[in-house]
Amino acid sequence: MTVATEASYAELLYTGVETVFPPGFSAQDAADVQVGYFDTDGLLVPLIAGTHFIATLDASGAVTVTRVAFPYASPSQPVRIAIERVTPATQGVDFDNLEAFDASVHERLADAAAMRDAELRNRQARTVTPFTGSNDVVDFRPRRVRAADPVESTDLATKFYADEVSGSNAQAAAEAARDIAVSAASTATTQAGIATGAAGLAATYAAMLGNPDYQFYTDATSTSRDYGTYV
Repeated sequence: MTVATEASYAELLYTGVETVFPPGFSAQDAADVQVGYFDTDGLLVPLIAGTHFIATLDASGAVTVTRVAFPYASPSQPVRIAIERVTPATQGVDFDNLEAFDASVHERLADAAAMRDAELRNRQARTVTPFTGSNDVVDFRPRRVRAADPVESTDLATKFYADEVSGSNAQAAAEAARDIAVSAASTATTQAGIATGAAGLAATYAAMLGNPDYQFYTDATSTSRDYGTYV
């Protein structure tokens, strides 16, 4: 066959109902077809041939990908599927015997070389440099940079790691402890006031108990009565 197009990569939307995906390019072997999908961060997640998809070739080598098990998708939440051809950079033909010429073998090798050229060109065109830089500065804006927890003294630290160790999380914990202490102090002050009031009442009641009123007297004395000796 001939290689009539440089196409070797396609992105198609999956809305949950599609079962067949024609990427619009050819391959020499179905095993050269790779499929993946983009997650919410725009990162490509590879799918496994035979488990998630099946790639087939027709008589002209045109690729068709059939869904087996794709991630969840719906018309309101479609998933972007990426289909790519990756032709092996190998050559298994030994040309020591020059007495015979098999045109189909040479054509297949030439086709494979053209396919690899197209694949490299397409991948290079899709590769976005994740930063701009000079001799002194590397600027990743507006992209995000992700990293593991630092180990060496020169390693980068993520915001989460910095917050956990000495950043805003530690400040939030300290502020929460302060609020608890302020609340406890306010409660203690209230309890102290209650205790002071109770102490005053106790003193008043103690004074009354020291001079009890047995209702032997009335406010206005109308008659005199002798009940004995008072103590």
